[in-house]
Amino acid sequence: MAPLPVDVTLLRRLTACCCYGAISIMITLFNKAVFSVYRFTYPNVVTTYQIIVSIAYMLLLQRLRWMDIGSLSLTAARQVFPLTLFWWLYVVSGVIALRYLNVPMYSVFRRSTTLIVVGGEWLLLRKRPTPTGFVSILLMVAGAAIAGLTDLTYSLPGYLWVSVCAVSTAVYLLLIRRLKDRTGLSQSALLLYNNVLALPLMLGMLLTSRELSTVWRYPRLHELSFQVFLLVSASQAFLLNLCIFWCTTLNSPLATTVTGQMKDILTTGLGLFLFGDVKFDTRNVTGVCIGLLGGIAYSLSSYYERQKPPRDPAATREAPYPPACCA
Repeated sequence: MAPLPVDVTLLRRLTACCCYGAISIMITLFNKAVFSVYRFTYPNVVTTYQIIVSIAYMLLLQRLRWMDIGSLSLTAARQVFPLTLFWWLYVVSGVIALRYLNVPMYSVFRRSTTLIVVGGEWLLLRKRPTPTGFVSILLMVAGAAIAGLTDLTYSLPGYLWVSVCAVSTAVYLLLIRRLKDRTGLSQSALLLYNNVLALPLMLGMLLTSRELSTVWRYPRLHELSFQVFLLVSASQAFLLNLCIFWCTTLNSPLATTVTGQMKDILTTGLGLFLFGDVKFDTRNVTGVCIGLLGGIAYSLSSYYERQKPPRDPAATREAPYPPACCA
């Protein structure tokens, strides 16, 4: 019996989706493990390290001519800075929120970003969601509300930081749609500008915190296993952006979004049992599940909407890929 022909293009597209989903799950779990398993309660140090590692990787890939970024310019930096400010806010707040919240609660509250983005698009672009999409968003918000009200591991700092993360992520997504075309920068160049401009902000935050003076007393700081684990965790932030770009280029922004919703099921399921910081309550788990169903329904609604011929030619333009912490 002759072997079935292999569709190489389809295989590459599926591989891109799988790589994005796997890295996205790993970065959330690894970051959580840094705080919960290794008890390394220094989120500002972790974020600064991630930014430095990402810059190093990008410069190396550019030198090897595997990434075309171009040279940095002061004019472009000024244009990009508002974008960088909110990018930095969502990265910092996302990492800090994971220190206080368990993974299921973190994931369900991060989905509120969708509601803020839809509201911003309606105010700024007069773009209204479909009825099905609106109901899906209400499901996500209802799930987050139920989960939050019944959370037995209630953490006010965690809720505040994840709220900052959701708002700053939404503003970032709205800004990138306006600034990307204006600056003419590629996705890789925008990522480099974000990291380079955010580094002084992160260093300033690190210097004004107590982390820099106390991190040296962390008992496992010089253990090779911890250093390798922290490097892998930091590297995943960079790998995630590459995988999102790869998945979006080979497939579509919608495929990336749908993959992100699917991986949320695995992330939430693993987060329920891996770290021992979830206190099970039927109402809380119900809220998390409602939020997951809302996310899946929103992805399906977006998929069917994309199948319709666009009324506005501008609607066919490729949307920017979502940021790492909300992927």
